[in-house]
Amino acid sequence: MSDLITLYDIPSNGSIKDISWSPNIWKTRLALNMKGLSHKTVWVEYPDIENLCKSIGAEPTGSMVPYTLPVIHDSKTGAVVSESFKIAQYLDKTYPSAVTLVPQGTGTFQAMIADIAVQKIGFNLLFMLGMPTLQLLPPRSAAYYRHTRELFFKKKIEEWAPGEEEKNALWKKTLEGFAEIHKWIDFGGEGKVFMMGDSPTFSDTVIVAFLATLRRTLPESEKGKWEELMVVDDGRWAKLADAFAKWEAVDEEGTKNTKFWSL
Repeated sequence: MSDLITLYDIPSNGSIKDISWSPNIWKTRLALNMKGLSHKTVWVEYPDIENLCKSIGAEPTGSMVPYTLPVIHDSKTGAVVSESFKIAQYLDKTYPSAVTLVPQGTGTFQAMIADIAVQKIGFNLLFMLGMPTLQLLPPRSAAYYRHTRELFFKKKIEEWAPGEEEKNALWKKTLEGFAEIHKWIDFGGEGKVFMMGDSPTFSDTVIVAFLATLRRTLPESEKGKWEELMVVDDGRWAKLADAFAKWEAVDEEGTKNTKFWSL
């Protein structure tokens, strides 16, 4: 048990399934589960992330704010690794297994897919789910989230998607992003579930992370959007979600531990 990997994650206020909600951190959580690596979760509120990272020697990675999660600390090697793609590369190098997150020669492709998915899907979901995200955070994290996001985007969160018309327009763009990625995947073989064909890789975790966040943060009144996504594009995203269901889980200790990290 002493050789556990620690995954630092941003907690919700307990109002959603298994506390974890952030798509960036779900990428790493999925990667750890895919490789069957024992790990534990330490919950860190938004205002404490910078102090945490500095205290454990994690590199700054953010653009909106300097220090972000995910970060892992591997007690077996002593390594502290920031950012989901770098973490995936570290896990492959340190823990070769049946699942290779970034197969040799695909690093550029995997990194490009991650960036494109953020542009085509992530930003639309960010604005569409601004208020629901704010409402699922603990008070200190909610205040920090509001301040930093409104400062960066120069617009109050309430103005990101103030009405049904704006939300529906963002959802339409989100579906168009999924449809475009669906088309690209089919170039590799029609009917394939995974981005690289027969085996899941890091690029799949990027998409599944958005699915995990969407499922947890959509208000009840908008659950029809999830149902719509599950049937578009020949049901590809439902098949992908089903394939990853066994890995979409928070460690038992993490689901029971309600204490947050403090300096």
